[in-house]
Formats: sequence, structure tokens, C-alpha cells
Amino acid sequence: MFFIVSKILAFLIKPTFWILLLLISSLFFKKRRKTLLIISVCAFWFFGNSLIVDLAYKIWEEDVISVSEVKETYDYGVVLGGFSGYDETKKRIEFNECGGRLFYAIQLYNLGKIEKILISGGNGQLINEGYKEADWSKNFLIDCGIPEEDIVIENKSRNTWENAKFTSQILINEGDVTLLLITSAWHMKRASYCFTQNYMDVDKFSTDYTWESTSFDLEYILFPTSDSYERWETLIKEMIGNLVYRIQY
Repeated sequence: MFFIVSKILAFLIKPTFWILLLLISSLFFKKRRKTLLIISVCAFWFFGNSLIVDLAYKIWEEDVISVSEVKETYDYGVVLGGFSGYDETKKRIEFNECGGRLFYAIQLYNLGKIEKILISGGNGQLINEGYKEADWSKNFLIDCGIPEEDIVIENKSRNTWENAKFTSQILINEGDVTLLLITSAWHMKRASYCFTQNYMDVDKFSTDYTWESTSFDLEYILFPTSDSYERWETLIKEMIGNLVYRIQY
């Protein structure tokens, strides 16, 4: 039930949904049409503004370190899923904007900073088509030259809480292991909380962060961009998810 509710909420938090709803409402509420149109335009500009969404991300995101700042060697680098999909027709992985999660894990492994790579990710779709991210990611790592014995997969999880829960179950007999949690900077708050609540101490390695260098040209400040709406959707979803997890767990 919680999984279904989270999917419904994911739809309702879309800024574009509310902007469209405001525009449709202006057609039916003639007395408030002007007010609704003004609110629609303001919302369209606010959520489409690159500068505003960049600042929001920088406030929310966890601190980022470079690979060279990882000083110790960890038993496991725990990579959270959500970084790829699988093209069954072409028989290949298609990485999204979170692909850095896996790529940095490969780099950290090759540099000897993590002993093993643990990938946690099943199928996050409401209707499970049978594809599991950890499975195809394991094959990708083997193709990249990572020995199979150094790859551990958890392929049952559908969300961040289950990532932590099922990873804990895999490592429960390992004793006192050191973990480096690898996920996107905007996702790290919720992810690290879930792992802590499942009795795992983790150090953090954030990826996919918002760059510190911010442009101040007029186009960047004034004109809406399509990707800003998607980024707001991700950020709002993350904030609500973080709050819900802290209340529920």
C-alpha cells in the first residue's frame, strides 16, 4: 500500500500538473480568472527558472568529496539503484543522469578504495515487468573487468527504505564491515537516514551534484527551461520522501 501511495504522490507533486490545473481552473472560474492566470504565469516562471532550482539543490544536497579525499579502504561500496534502465530490444543498459553512481563505484574499486561493490536495486515500477536493475548492472560490471566474486547484488528492493533493509539482511552475518554509500547528492539525506535506521554506519560519497559555478547571464536568470520542471519534481519528491520516512520510521 505504501508503495502505491508513493507512486500516486509522485504524480501529484509535478509542478507542471498544478500549473495546468490552474490554467484549466481559469476557464471555469471567470471571476477569479485574472488571479489564476497571474498565479499560473508566476508558477511557470518560478519552477522553470534555472537559477532558483540550482540554489534549491545546493541547499538540499549533501556535501560532495572528490575521489582523492576518500582516504580509507572500505569493505563495500554500496551503490543504490535508479541510475539505469534496460533496452530489451538492443540488449543493453541505458544510463540516466544518475549513472555516476555506478561509474564512480568502478573508479573507486579500481583505485583500491572499496574491496567489493554491492548494488542494491530491484524494479521500482508499480507493475513489475521482471527486469531487475542489480542483475543487469552485475553483468555490466563483469564486462568491465570486475571479478564476479567482488560483486554482490540485492535485487528485491523497490525504494530507498528497502535498499537499506535488504542490504542489512545481506550483510548481517558479515560482522563489523565498513561501508561507503554511493548515491546522488540530492538523494543522500534520505538514503543515509534509511541505512542508519537499519543499523548500518555508512560514510557518504555523493554523485550527480549541482556544480558550484553558477552563471549569471540573463538567459540563465530570466528564461524558463524544460529541465528545471523535471528537477523540481525530483527535489520535491525527495523532500516529501525524506519527511515521510522520518515520520514512519
